[in-house]
Amino acid sequence: MYLGDYKEGSTLYFCWSTNDKDGASITRSTNGTIKVYKDDGTTESIVGITDIEDFDSLTGIHNCKIDLDSDAFYAPGHDYSVVLARATIDGKSVNAVLATFSIENRYAGSLLFEKAAMMLVNKAIQNKVTGVIKYYDEDDETVILTHTPTDGVSEITRESR
Repeated sequence: MYLGDYKEGSTLYFCWSTNDKDGASITRSTNGTIKVYKDDGTTESIVGITDIEDFDSLTGIHNCKIDLDSDAFYAPGHDYSVVLARATIDGKSVNAVLATFSIENRYAGSLLFEKAAMMLVNKAIQNKVTGVIKYYDEDDETVILTHTPTDGVSEITRESR
């Protein structure tokens, strides 16, 4: 299950389940370890992971919390896999991929997307003489984008610099 693309320093939550061979909910007899792997590497982290077995007193439903601000391992620009290792469920040894997620590694979390959002909510000033529009960062001083509209016969065109 893909959980999404998270902002650096966020906390993510998800539930997962354990079942016996007939499909009935069952608790783990050996909890095993929840590990997070980065990209396609074998380096893992168990830092910042909280696993609540039988969440809300529901047998076989477990809640996992991962604090992405807990370790430098969790860094922007990467994909991650959440894996259950060496658990025992219904008398069987179980290793399973529980979820995947990324940290600022998809278009919606990109710097371009953030700049576009800032243009909509932050300060913008247009020079009445030249027509130049300057869009500012959150500090109201740093220019993040300048548009220069040009007046044509039937339309006004904005050009970015």
